[in-house]
Amino acid sequence: MALALTSRRRALAAGASALAAIALAVAVVGRGCRVGEAGPEAAVRAFVQAARAGDRQALFDLLTPDIQRRLEEQAQKATRLVGASVRYRALDLISVGNADDQPAPSEIEVVTEAGDRATVQIDGPGGSAQIPVVKIDGSWRLDLPGYGNDL
Repeated sequence: MALALTSRRRALAAGASALAAIALAVAVVGRGCRVGEAGPEAAVRAFVQAARAGDRQALFDLLTPDIQRRLEEQAQKATRLVGASVRYRALDLISVGNADDQPAPSEIEVVTEAGDRATVQIDGPGGSAQIPVVKIDGSWRLDLPGYGNDL
């Protein structure tokens, strides 16, 4: 009798494992079909979140390569200006204020999108702004033309 119960338990366990594996496979396949490509507003949302978190590396990574290159050049220039006593990096030029006392934007939406270019509007208590966004190698990046021109 004990042997019969053990065999029955093994069969139930095997059946439950098979059902769990099928359910997992269906969930993964279904999820893969539903997940769409992140749009330009997702890049702006990520930029806002990184700024609120003070994550300068994430901010840098969300900028276009042209802006990144400009920041790197400005960091080298700043290093030369101080006589190389301090070595500046591009990340050192990204200033992030304290966002704890600032409310998050109330709305972030795409106002124009044509091919690999878009404009995203941010509305919040402090006003609104339009951010140009460019798709590069499949990822949306912020193109802030005046950023990094201070030095």
